[in-house]
Amino acid sequence: MNAQVGVAMGISQNLEADNNSFLCDSGSAGAVPQKISGCAGLKFNDFDRLREGVKFEAGQTWAIYNNTVDQMPRLYAQIRKVSAPCFSLRITYLEPDPDGEKETQWFEEDLPVSVGKFRLGENKSTQDRSIFSHVIHCNERSNTSCFSITCRFIDTCHFSVSPRKGETWALFKNWDIKWSSELDSHRKYEYEFVEILSDYADEAGVYVAYLHKAKGFASVFFRMGTGYEGIFRILPRSLYRFSHRVPSFKLTGDEGNGVAKDAYEVDEAALPETIEEFIMPSNSESETKSEHQAIYFASEGKVFQTGQIWSFHSGYDDLPLYYGRIQKITFTQAFKQDPVIKLHISRLKATRFPEDVINWKYGGMPVGCGTFYARKVQEIITPSEVSHQIMPQTSMDGIEYTILPKIGEVWAIYRYWSRYIDVDRLEFGLYDIVEILDDTLDYKVQLLTQQPVSDDRNDMEHRLFRACTEYTSNEDDGSEPIFTIPKTERIRFSNKVPATRVTKEMYGELEDNSKVEFRATPINVIHC
Repeated sequence: MNAQVGVAMGISQNLEADNNSFLCDSGSAGAVPQKISGCAGLKFNDFDRLREGVKFEAGQTWAIYNNTVDQMPRLYAQIRKVSAPCFSLRITYLEPDPDGEKETQWFEEDLPVSVGKFRLGENKSTQDRSIFSHVIHCNERSNTSCFSITCRFIDTCHFSVSPRKGETWALFKNWDIKWSSELDSHRKYEYEFVEILSDYADEAGVYVAYLHKAKGFASVFFRMGTGYEGIFRILPRSLYRFSHRVPSFKLTGDEGNGVAKDAYEVDEAALPETIEEFIMPSNSESETKSEHQAIYFASEGKVFQTGQIWSFHSGYDDLPLYYGRIQKITFTQAFKQDPVIKLHISRLKATRFPEDVINWKYGGMPVGCGTFYARKVQEIITPSEVSHQIMPQTSMDGIEYTILPKIGEVWAIYRYWSRYIDVDRLEFGLYDIVEILDDTLDYKVQLLTQQPVSDDRNDMEHRLFRACTEYTSNEDDGSEPIFTIPKTERIRFSNKVPATRVTKEMYGELEDNSKVEFRATPINVIHC
C-alpha cells in the first residue's frame, strides 16, 4: 500500500476509534492540521463554504489533504454514504494504478500522484470534514458488477483524473520523472501555478499558462502578458508533473481596485507557506488584441471559413479519408454563369505516432485519427469534394490538430485489419460501420447494419443504419455486436461517416436509426 494513502487511512481509523461517545461531533480530532496563512491581504470568497456538510453527496469524489510533507490535497476518496443528522461519511479511497514503467516506479517510491489512473481501495468512515478540500471530476470505467452497491464488487472499477479546462493546478517546480531514483533530494517540494487552457487529451497532453501571485491580495493569481506568452504544453509522458489541483474562483475585475479581469482567487489551504509576489497589471493592460476576422463563403449548404478543418473525398472509393485546413477562398463568376468557389487547403499530415500506438507498415495509407499538422504546400479543391467539417482539439500555438473518435459519432472501420494493409489493396477491403459508445480508455463501439429499405426512396444521398442485436456471421473476429477497439489500434478507424439520429417507423414499429451520408460509406460493408 502506498504510504500517502496509508496515512490518510490512519486518520480515519483514529476517528473511528475516538467515536465512542455516540455524540454528534464534526470537530477535527485526528484531522490533518490546517495551514494558517501568514499572508495578509484582500479576500473575496469563502472557500470553507465548499466543504459545508450539505455539499457532500453519495457518488462524489473528493480531494483529501495528505498528512505528509506539505499537507496538499493530493489524495482522493469516493463518498459511498452520507449519514445525518450526526454528520458521518462512509468513503472509499482511490489508489493510484499507473500503467507505465516509470510512473509505476514513481508510485512505488511513495512519491505523490494526483493524476492518471486509479482503482478503488479501502473503505473507511469519518465524521471530520476538515480533511476534505474539494470535489473532483473523474472518468469512471467499470464492468457491470460495478453497478452493485456491494463492496466486494468494486475492485473492478477504474477511474482517471486529469486536468480540465478552466481549473488551476500546482506543478512541481524543476520536476523530473527520475526523482524516484533520487528520493533524498526531492522530499521538500517547490511549486509553480498554472491555469488549464485545454482539456487533457491522450495525444496532445494539456496546454497551460503560468499564474503569478498578486501583491496586496491574500491569494489572487493572474496571468502575466498576453497572447501566447507564458503558455506551454505538458505532454502525456510528463503528467506526473502535476502536484495537485488548487480550488479557485475566477474574478470579473469588478471586485475592487487593482483586480484584473480573469484573475483567480485560490484556496490558501492548497498553497505553500511562501510564494513570490508580483504587481498585478490593470484591466486595460491585460486586454488582448482582437483576432483578425476570417473570410467565409456559403456554398451547397455549407459555410466555409478560412482556418476551418474539413474532411474531403479522395482515393479509389471517393471516401473522406483526408483532412485539410482552409488557407484561402477564391470566388469568381463569369458573365451569365454560376459562381465558382475554390478552396485553397493545406492537407493535414499525421505527426509521429506515440510508441504505444500501432502504425502502418507501408507509407501512403490514410490516417483517420491522431495528431496532425498542416503542410506548407497548398492544393485547390471545390466545395463538391468536401464531406464534413472537423472540430479538432487545436494546440495553443495553432500548429497541431488532434482528431479522435468521439462518443456518438459513426465511423467506418477496417473489418480484417492489420498494420500490413497496403493502400493499393484498399479497394478489396471489407468494412464495418460502428457507433462510438465510450471513449474513456479504449473505444467501446456498437456494430451497425443497414436497413433493408430506405425511409425515403427519393433520398439517394443517405442510408439508414440501426444497431445490431446479434451477429450472425460465422467469423470469429469481432463477432459480438458490441466490442472494444484498444486506443493502441486506432488505425483501424478508416473515416468518420456524417450521421444524424432519427426515429422512423419500420415495419409498423418505431426504431432509432442513424441516417448516414451514403457517399462517406464504403461500398464493401459487412452487415449483421
